[in-house]
Amino acid sequence: MSGTAATSAAFPRPTTPVIGPGVKLFVGGVVLFTVALLVSYGDPWLALAPVAVVFLCYLLVALPLRAHLLTLLFLTSLSEATAIALPNNGGMWYPPFYGFYRLLFENLNNVVPIPSLRFSLVDLLYVFCLVLAGVRVAMRVRVDSVGRERSTWGLYFVLAATFLGVFVLEVYGIVVRHGDFKQSLWQTRQMMWLPLVIGLFTYVLRDPRDFQRAINVMIVATCIKTIFAVKFFFGVARPLGFEPPTLTSHYDSVLMVVALLALVIRFLHGATWKNLGILLVVGAWIMLGIVLNNRRLAFVNIPVGIVCVLIMLRGPVKTGMRKVGYWLLPLLTVYVMVGQNSTKTFFKPARQIMSVTKQDDSSSGTRDIENFNLIRTLKQNKLVGAGWGHEYVEFVHADDISQYFGQYRFIAHNSVLWLFTVGGFVGFTLMWMPIVIGIFFARRAYTFARSSLERSTAAMGLIMLTTYMMQAWGDMGVMGLNSTLTAGLAIAMSAKLAVMTGAFPARITLFTVKHQDLPVQATVDLPLSMLTPSPRAVTAGAAMATS
Repeated sequence: MSGTAATSAAFPRPTTPVIGPGVKLFVGGVVLFTVALLVSYGDPWLALAPVAVVFLCYLLVALPLRAHLLTLLFLTSLSEATAIALPNNGGMWYPPFYGFYRLLFENLNNVVPIPSLRFSLVDLLYVFCLVLAGVRVAMRVRVDSVGRERSTWGLYFVLAATFLGVFVLEVYGIVVRHGDFKQSLWQTRQMMWLPLVIGLFTYVLRDPRDFQRAINVMIVATCIKTIFAVKFFFGVARPLGFEPPTLTSHYDSVLMVVALLALVIRFLHGATWKNLGILLVVGAWIMLGIVLNNRRLAFVNIPVGIVCVLIMLRGPVKTGMRKVGYWLLPLLTVYVMVGQNSTKTFFKPARQIMSVTKQDDSSSGTRDIENFNLIRTLKQNKLVGAGWGHEYVEFVHADDISQYFGQYRFIAHNSVLWLFTVGGFVGFTLMWMPIVIGIFFARRAYTFARSSLERSTAAMGLIMLTTYMMQAWGDMGVMGLNSTLTAGLAIAMSAKLAVMTGAFPARITLFTVKHQDLPVQATVDLPLSMLTPSPRAVTAGAAMATS
C-alpha cells in the first residue's frame, strides 16, 4: 500500500462539509445587512461595522486564551497612568492613552448612569477570560490545552484557600462588624483577583517560552511609557520651568524594575553579544524612565534584585560578576556619597537611595506614624483582624491628607501591615500564602532547571515576587492591577516550571486505602523528603555549574 493510500485509510476525508448551511446562511445575512447599510446611508465605515463586530466576536471565541491574556496584559501595563497638574494655571497634562485608561480602570457607573455598576471594564474582560476558560474545559476544546504542561495540584488548593479567606473576611467585616461595603469593594478588588489571575495564567500559558513572551509584553509597554515620560518632561515640563515630583503611577515602579531586571537576567544566563546590546540600549532607555519617574523604591529594588540573582548564579558567570562588582563598588560608593546632596538630574538615583537610609523627610515621618498606628490597630485583634470595610485607628495623628486621598485610613501605604490589621495573623497567612509558595517554587525550579531558558524564567519569577513584596511594604503595592498581574504571572510560571523540571510533583500520593480491591489515592500533604536535596538536584547543580 502506498503512503498516500495509507494516509487516506488512517484519516478518511469527512463526509460532511466543513462549512455547514447554517454558517453559510449567517455569513450571507451579514453580507446582505452590510450592503443594505451601504445603500441606505452611503457611509462605508458604518456599513463595515457589522463585519467588524462579527470578526471581533470570532477572534474572541476562536483564538487561544493566551492571545487574549497577553493583549490584556499589554493594555493594562500601558494604560495605567495618572494626570499631572501643571503650575501657573497651566491646567492638566493627560498622558496618551489616558482616556483609554479611564475606560478600562474606572467604575462603569461613571460612564453608564447605573449606580450598581461598581466595577470596571477590565474586570469584565478578565471575567470573560475566566468564563471562556471554564466553557472550553467543560466542552473539552483543546485550543488552549495542546502542548500545555501540567501544574501542581497543591497550587490550586492554595489559591482556593486564599480566595475563600478574602471572601470570609469580607463577610466578617461587613456582616458581623458592620463595615463600609462600598469601601470594601476598593479594598478587596486586587486581593480577590490575585488567586484568579494566578489560576488563569497557570491554565493559559504553557511553557517558559510563553512566560518569556509575557515578560516581553511588559518590556515593550515599559519602553512606550518611557517615551511618554520623556515627551512630557522635556516637551512640557522643562519649557514651563517645572520639574514634576513624579511622572507616572506608583505601580509603574514594579513594571519598570521587572522590565529592566529581565534584560539583566537574560544576559547573565545567556552572555551573548545580542543580549548585551539589548541590555545596553533598551536597558538604558528603561533606566531613563525610572530616573524620570523618580520613585525611590525603584532605585532600591534594582540592586536588591541583582543581588538575589547573583546569590543563585553558578559557574564562571558568577565569578566574573563578582570581579566586576569589586571594581564597581568603590565607584558606586563615591557616586552615592557625592550625589546625595546634589540637585543635578544625573545624581537623582543617589539622592533617592540615600533618602531611604536617612529617613529624615516629611514623607518618611508620616509613614512611620502610619506604621505605628497600623501596629496598634493590629494589637486590638491579632488573630482575625478587623475584616474588610474598616479603617485603621489613628492613635497618633499625622498630616491630614483627606482632601487628596479620602480613603487613606481604609487603604494604608504599607500594604503588609495593613493586611495584618484586616485579617490578623490567620487572614494574612491565607492572603500571603501564594507569595510564599511562589518563592519556594521559583527557588526549587532554578536548582532543577535544565537550560538557560528555564533558569532565567525561574530567576524572573523570584525577582518579580521580590519586587512585588518590596512595593507592598513601601507604597500600596497590592492595590495596583500591574502589581497584581506581575505577582500572578510570577507565581504561575514558578509553579509550572517546578513541575516541568521535576522540582515538585504534579500530584503527591501520601497513602493508598484499598476497599474491595479498588485503590483510592489521597493527595493530602507534602512529604518531608521533598524539602531535602535529592540526587537529581545535585546532578542538576553540577551540570549548571559547568554550563
